[in-house]
Amino acid sequence: MKLNTLVVAAMMVACVFAAAVYADASDAENAPATAPEIKFWAYEMNEDDEYEWVSYSGHGYYAGQAIANSGLTFTWGSDTYYDTTLSGADLTYQYDSYGTTYTNINPYYGKVATVNGDSDFTVYRYSNGNWNPISSDSGMSVMGFYRPFDDCQLSSANIAFVPTGISANTLPTIGLAHIYNVVPAEGTPDSAYAVTFHVGNNTYTGYGSDAAAAFKDAMIRNNVPYTVNLNMVDNGVVNNSWFGYVGQIGNQSAGTGYSSVIYDSTTNMTYVTAYYAYWSLYLGNSTSYVDSSAFMLGFMSPLSYLPTVPPVIYEDGAPTPVQHLTQNEFTFNFENFTYSWVEDGDTRSLYPQS
Repeated sequence: MKLNTLVVAAMMVACVFAAAVYADASDAENAPATAPEIKFWAYEMNEDDEYEWVSYSGHGYYAGQAIANSGLTFTWGSDTYYDTTLSGADLTYQYDSYGTTYTNINPYYGKVATVNGDSDFTVYRYSNGNWNPISSDSGMSVMGFYRPFDDCQLSSANIAFVPTGISANTLPTIGLAHIYNVVPAEGTPDSAYAVTFHVGNNTYTGYGSDAAAAFKDAMIRNNVPYTVNLNMVDNGVVNNSWFGYVGQIGNQSAGTGYSSVIYDSTTNMTYVTAYYAYWSLYLGNSTSYVDSSAFMLGFMSPLSYLPTVPPVIYEDGAPTPVQHLTQNEFTFNFENFTYSWVEDGDTRSLYPQS
């Protein structure tokens, strides 16, 4: 009986051990259910009249959101973009073109002018086990678009404002806020990161903290050739024109072709008709192709705590809502448009036709 008891006990231990090993094979991490923590570090004098690094915890998808509710004493900065002055407090801005008001992403979101009354500082971020100035991220100059997820270029949950003359080597390496792992090396990502993409008769699902990262993941999981622009930085600010632009799905790629190139020797003129083919992005499972997305994939996310986009206010005072940035389903449709022009001389050699 003792022998049988020992055997049964050993088998039970072995089963528990095997279950533990199996569970440990997945390093999947749950997505934060509410806006995640981002810490902001300021160099301040304590009650003993000694300077030390003090953290202020805020919450948001972006650092630009989180700093606003962190309790840190700071003022927003501003800058000019196409003759429009933009405040670092605003994720989006509005502009008029040919009588229509459009909403775009503010490239200077998160620009800070002063911290504790001091304007002479360098912004650092903690990522991959090191503190570095944000300028090390392709020349980035504003901190608003950093977020605490590991699947994007501007990944950080800790932002520090280092005064001139203070060594960055004094920055803390403990007590830091957490960066979330989105797509684990083993196991299935949290379904909160799931995004569905409809392309023709095919449907793909990928995971990401933003829809561009999820698109990349979906294409990789399904062995579909693709190109997507994941560069978040352009000329020191956020890449608000191209972050998340999809250029290829399968064997169809965006590009220009020439359907007609005719030279008229009597007038010595060349008549060119071109077409531009591209992947157009629509919200949801679209079959009507009328609900176009107002934003690039990179600025949308399946997560619920993105900033709210202000409505457009027209002259009659009626607010017109702008689409939400929280989106988890998209449709791509391959489209094209044609345009024509006339050039002096025989320029046919400049425009190859297939």
